[in-house]
Amino acid sequence: MRLQANGFEAWININSREVEHFQPETVDNPSGQRCWIASEMNQGFSIHWKNTDVFCQTAARIWVDGLECAGEIVSGPNREAFITGRRTSGSTISPFKFSALNMTDDDDFLYSTGNNDVGTIRIEIWTVTVTGMQPYIKAAPAPEMKVHERSKKGGSHQIKFADEVQEAPRSAAIIQYLEAFPLATFTFKYRSMDLLRADGVAPSKIFSKRKASSSPQPSTSGTKIPNSKRVKKEATDSKPGEIIDLTRSDSPVATEIIDLT
Repeated sequence: MRLQANGFEAWININSREVEHFQPETVDNPSGQRCWIASEMNQGFSIHWKNTDVFCQTAARIWVDGLECAGEIVSGPNREAFITGRRTSGSTISPFKFSALNMTDDDDFLYSTGNNDVGTIRIEIWTVTVTGMQPYIKAAPAPEMKVHERSKKGGSHQIKFADEVQEAPRSAAIIQYLEAFPLATFTFKYRSMDLLRADGVAPSKIFSKRKASSSPQPSTSGTKIPNSKRVKKEATDSKPGEIIDLTRSDSPVATEIIDLT
């Protein structure tokens, strides 16, 4: 089941297939949801979210392994958005893919704070207003992520970026935040399936086969947003303007398959 909080839901697709969530939990009631997913070596993935119940513009800020990537703006209820990689210019992206940890014995990386975020995909949903548009500025190259051998912390995968691919040209929006805190936060902790099973996070193969014959249970992690937050608010000075991707479409989005193969 998808993670749900405050009128939004979020999920991850690997090769156009929505992945299973393990041990979903509320971490900051009611706005924060967290779970585990199984990463797959050398496979591409996409990050999805949907506005189901919020009547205002929202922007998503997205981090993979601690590196922030350009998000999208969603204009209202029953609309969804997704990203398939790190945007490098107005017309290019570097697709996401899971890869083996890039290990090193260089002690300069032993206490790197960036290592704490390896194995994590995070989405923050913010209420915003668009104050202008401008051409998308070419992004600096992504820093090389290395993990010291003594700080592996049980992981086996990290996220890397594939070679750039061309997309239709995109503009950028200048936004202003309307709140001091995100409306919803979704955190996906990823590990290989073998590690998830070894740690008791995912069921064993035998249990999984038995469970496949039973009916799925409805999710209880969703939380409705109060009516007081369902109206668009006036802009405040809580945060300065920021550049973020424009939404792909201003019309309701039907279920869509993204082929990353």
